[in-house]
Amino acid sequence: MDTRQAQLLKLVIENHIETAEPVGSKFLVADGKLDWSEATVRNELRALEEEGYLTHPHTSAGRIPTEKGYRYFVDNLDLSDSKPSKKENIALESAARTSSEPEAARKYIAKTTAELAQGAVIMAFSPEKVYYTGLSNLFNQPEFKELSVVVDVSSMFDRCEECLQDFFDKVDNEIKFFVGSEQPFGNYLSVVTFKSEDNALFSLLGPMRMDYKNILGIMKKVKEII
Repeated sequence: MDTRQAQLLKLVIENHIETAEPVGSKFLVADGKLDWSEATVRNELRALEEEGYLTHPHTSAGRIPTEKGYRYFVDNLDLSDSKPSKKENIALESAARTSSEPEAARKYIAKTTAELAQGAVIMAFSPEKVYYTGLSNLFNQPEFKELSVVVDVSSMFDRCEECLQDFFDKVDNEIKFFVGSEQPFGNYLSVVTFKSEDNALFSLLGPMRMDYKNILGIMKKVKEII
């Protein structure tokens, strides 16, 4: 991918993360303050689509990222300065102090994380002992307007322990991103996850459209206090 295409892909994804709407060439030229003509941008978007980084909803003139597009975006995103906001930091520290019992405290942290990130959290103390929270946050996202998508993701939570069997062994103490089909919880989702020092799995689930940089900041704080 050349520099111009990489810049356009980044702009499309950043705008789609913010709006959940398809992004068109006219908007990119105006909002992205690009020096290229609208025709040039259209041609580059078409090339990115042909290469599998974008797709073109038939009801819209704009484009949205594919799983491949998001994977490229995450792999090339500068995450070195990701950190929680002051509000997020206070909320998570408060959740950690809610109970002196470690397992209960972690459940409060999970609930708070789900609320802050507007996603769902799965916490597995082992592949067989699983706690999850935040489904309503997840289903309030625009991606889940269709009932069939909600049913598909809901069925995953019904067999959560089964989904975790293989995934549990793929995660270590480093925070990692799993995009779309890279994880077992459904192709509509991305997962940000790590294991604590005592081998408990903490996973945040959101749409592939999640704000990866902000989410990493939240998860860094969770890893620090869990």
